[in-house]
Amino acid sequence: MTKAEIITIGSEIVLGQIVDTNTPYIAQKLSEKGIHVLFQTSVGDDKELLKSALKIARNRANLIITTGGLGPTANDITREAVSEFFDIPLAQDKDAFVRIQKYFGGQHRNVPDAQKKQTLIPEGALALHNDNGTATGFALNCGNTEIVCLPGVPREMQSMLNKYLEIYTKKHNLEGRCTLLRDLHTYGISEPDVEAQMKVYIEREEPIKIMTLVHDGIVTINILVTATTREDAEKILDRVEQDIRVKLGDAVFGVGDGALEHAVYTLLKKYNKTIAVAESCTGGLVSDKFTNIPGISEYFLEGVVAYSNKAKVDILGVSDEVIEKHGAVSPQVARAMVEGIKKRASANIGVGITGIAGPTGATKEKPVGLVYIAVAVDNDVEVKECRFKGSRIDIKNFSANTALNIVRLILLQHYHKLSSL
Repeated sequence: MTKAEIITIGSEIVLGQIVDTNTPYIAQKLSEKGIHVLFQTSVGDDKELLKSALKIARNRANLIITTGGLGPTANDITREAVSEFFDIPLAQDKDAFVRIQKYFGGQHRNVPDAQKKQTLIPEGALALHNDNGTATGFALNCGNTEIVCLPGVPREMQSMLNKYLEIYTKKHNLEGRCTLLRDLHTYGISEPDVEAQMKVYIEREEPIKIMTLVHDGIVTINILVTATTREDAEKILDRVEQDIRVKLGDAVFGVGDGALEHAVYTLLKKYNKTIAVAESCTGGLVSDKFTNIPGISEYFLEGVVAYSNKAKVDILGVSDEVIEKHGAVSPQVARAMVEGIKKRASANIGVGITGIAGPTGATKEKPVGLVYIAVAVDNDVEVKECRFKGSRIDIKNFSANTALNIVRLILLQHYHKLSSL
């Protein structure tokens, strides 16, 4: 079993100045080949630190993938660090030099000395040529360890990684093996409860690996399947997905890139229903999610951010007496908000959200994270009390996703029953 470690190189990554998008891409591509990614490391532009990271990686992985540090500047130290760590001198790759000559205008134009550095690779290494830039990557086998060094520019890295994986597949006779990944998204069920339902797969000895991750209340189930052909892998994935859907029921809302708002949009379209939203603490987040979907204008009629009490009164018709008696964050105000927006937009479905996102504005009786979500369908109104934890942004995201999920479940249960009568 190949065990891999990914090392991203660059002080800008370590300092949080840019977001590392290379590691997720590499990890997914390696997983698809049945390569187990065990560690991910980030290190700054320091040769000694990189050599330390390589030493650690060599002791726990037999495939090391690095990105970054292959450019022409003094900060690009990857090739030198690898050369020194494995005690293999650098040599110019002739094909790389020809390529860089062409890049700078042909054979009769001098290549800047700094750029010549990019043609150097350890002796005996396999050059991975760059079709989208000037940095030359390489793959080096040293005993039980193979190290693959790729540039940090995502477009360049992705192309070169795919080239290497083609070579890896032939070298390790993996042409007759296919690994596929599928994500199932759930809402309204906790990660421990999902894992309990997945226990049968976790404990079973067959080529199915299941993992879970949580983000903004969404529990995503990663299903990784290995088979001899793509067709067989897809059949296994379909069987596992169907089994999970039976176990978890309506908690499953999407596959792959499918978001909660897309699931709601699909149902609105299916049952030809319209929706309008009145938001306070979420500040228009639900409306923003909806309006990211092309074609939603036929079903999403109106979104109002009634943040102040005055706006709730003037725009949605919430009475001053209700606010004064119960407070802006109350089930009564949420109900009045949803009734107001539904009437105002003449929509089939209305949503009203009011809450305390924090960190200020709370009382003992009404803590940070208290949110009321009201959903009106036809003549029925449902108000849900929620108590979320986390930062202001977390609470906004939880509130928006919970509101979308309530609408999704109502569409599934209410309109599905009516359509089947």
